Amino acid sequence: MNCPSCKDCKLEPKSTTAGVELDTCRRCNSVWLDRGEIFLHIPSKQITPFNKAIEEAVQRKEKSGYKSQNNKDMYPVSNLPIDSNEIFVDDNRGIWATERGINELKTSSSFRLDWAEASAPATRYIKRLPNLVLSSTVTFGALYGLVALALITLSLLFESDSSTSGDDGIFVGGSLLTISFIITIIGFLLGPFIMDLQLRWLFTIEWLEPNQLPKALETYLKETSTKNNINIPYMGVINDMAPNAFTYGHTPNNARIVITKGLFELLEEDELNSVVGHEIGHAVHWDILLMSFAQMVPIFFYYMYRACLEAAEKASKAGKDGAKAAPPFILVAIGSYIVYIIAEYLVLYFSRVREYYADRFGAESVGSASALSGALVKIAYGLAGRRDAESRSEEENSSTINSIGALGISNAESGQMLAVTSSNNSDYEWDGETQYEINKNSIMGAMKWDLWNPWATFYELNSTHPLTAKRLLHLSRQSEEIGEEPYITFNLAKPESYWDEFVHDIIMILFPWLLIIGFFLVPTYDNPIIPPEHWFSAVVFLFGLGYLYKLYFRYPNSIYPEMSVDTLLQQVKVSDIRPIPCTVRGTVRGKGIPGYVFSDDLVLQDDTGIIFLDHRQPLAIWEWIWGWMRGDSMVGKDITVQGWYRRSPMPYIEINNFTVEGKTRRSYLWIFRYLTGIVITLIGVMLFAGLIII
Repeated sequence: MNCPSCKDCKLEPKSTTAGVELDTCRRCNSVWLDRGEIFLHIPSKQITPFNKAIEEAVQRKEKSGYKSQNNKDMYPVSNLPIDSNEIFVDDNRGIWATERGINELKTSSSFRLDWAEASAPATRYIKRLPNLVLSSTVTFGALYGLVALALITLSLLFESDSSTSGDDGIFVGGSLLTISFIITIIGFLLGPFIMDLQLRWLFTIEWLEPNQLPKALETYLKETSTKNNINIPYMGVINDMAPNAFTYGHTPNNARIVITKGLFELLEEDELNSVVGHEIGHAVHWDILLMSFAQMVPIFFYYMYRACLEAAEKASKAGKDGAKAAPPFILVAIGSYIVYIIAEYLVLYFSRVREYYADRFGAESVGSASALSGALVKIAYGLAGRRDAESRSEEENSSTINSIGALGISNAESGQMLAVTSSNNSDYEWDGETQYEINKNSIMGAMKWDLWNPWATFYELNSTHPLTAKRLLHLSRQSEEIGEEPYITFNLAKPESYWDEFVHDIIMILFPWLLIIGFFLVPTYDNPIIPPEHWFSAVVFLFGLGYLYKLYFRYPNSIYPEMSVDTLLQQVKVSDIRPIPCTVRGTVRGKGIPGYVFSDDLVLQDDTGIIFLDHRQPLAIWEWIWGWMRGDSMVGKDITVQGWYRRSPMPYIEINNFTVEGKTRRSYLWIFRYLTGIVITLIGVMLFAGLIII
């Protein structure tokens, strides 16, 4: 948009130290803030008066002569703690502040607006993909090298025991390896049939012949299957408008590909083909088989860990001589568990590499990396293009697709949703003639968390899939390699480090335990502050107190300013434990897990994008019953949600309460957690006072 004051000067994005990207005018230094962004820069105690002043200005509709985007009138905001009326708002709660207004806000209301110094663009840190064969060979070599090392260790351990020999150790290790192999084979052979049953019982699925699919997809399937010398995959369609896709099976020739009906509505022909191509890529690369045998190694070390613990327990019960043999088994058990964790991370890395190559296959099979990029954007980061809804009639709006949810392109092992948000702007029609528009600046804004927040790296290490932002960057590089214009080039420079927040988050997660550790570090055994007989009660009390403070951090204040999905998704300084309180208004477009009978989570869409709503209750059975009895009835209804926006890495809003058709319903999980913390603290006090005796 152009500057409302200068009119002919286009606003340019600029990042703040709070991780928020604002639009600024380089000529007059005025600032534009999207709906809700102003609340990210003011103290929590001032949110309520600011929100009240904004709503009063919208209700008064006192025209200022200034226009925002889409030629909307802007109104002066009064009753703020500043001397001038240099703050303006439009009907969509977007804020425009002049340089004078910003300076007065900063001096009068603790308005935190500091511009960040930009560092190198994130694209510099995206490395080229490793060779698929080489990476697979190295990974398998590392995994089974660990197995060989374990067998040698067991042999030496048994050899050190006078009653056994090294051959006994090899026998035990071989037995554990055999058990792991049998479990892997059984899982591999029976897995697809179990998945078939699950899809039949819990989802509404229809298996289609190629000629029952759209013509373009049918042609693509036949040509791709012929080119790669495989049978045409079985195609299943789940009758749910939330887009999803995954593959499973034994071999490339009996692969099943499952997609939802929503994909047909959301994606164009080449985009749909590229998503299906991604799944075919998993089959062609034998990912299901290779992942199964890679996963066998962590299974082996887990069983080795359990076996050594049992051996140590038996040895300790075998008398004096047996007790001497127990410590080596305990050490091996500890070592086995550590190696088990290492092996799990190697398998996850192996999976992520193969996901990149499935992306590459899907792009190559349709001859366009931008097609798959566009699909991932619409599926995972589909922030809606902006358009004036008031220019459309109610009849036109009612004719649009009204059910879009979330997608995860998953392998057979996970079966979980990966990509996190999708969007179908209600201002656009899907009639084959109207172009679905994407605001790429919004996309880049949503990608910032994936690329800059340290939590994103942590979650990726524990995920079978790469973060979608990184997948987009790799696909952009692939576009450049084939001489195609990249769908999106992320060129935003990282403004500052976010490690301070990450470290603080870790401290808050561990805070109850840190209090306990600190307690034992402070007193000395010669002159303890608290006598040893009261140490247990002190530990219980400190844990409860630390848990309550952790909850205070996890569920901040009771003020929920209204924000847009777009504003929330662009925030970098947010995590699972560091939320942003918010109110979001929109329409329920689907259930959290497409087609799942007991899914209690919802997908909300406002005029800027789509986000998950996490519906939590103290008992999971309450959630299942609600999802079964009420979940489907929520789809298509307008909803106002108050809660906490979090990322883990999936962006979602944990519901505090929501209002539908004038009725307000609450989530009681946070209250239950507070009560639990209070009870634990009181138990500690009563133990100390002798009111409770253990």
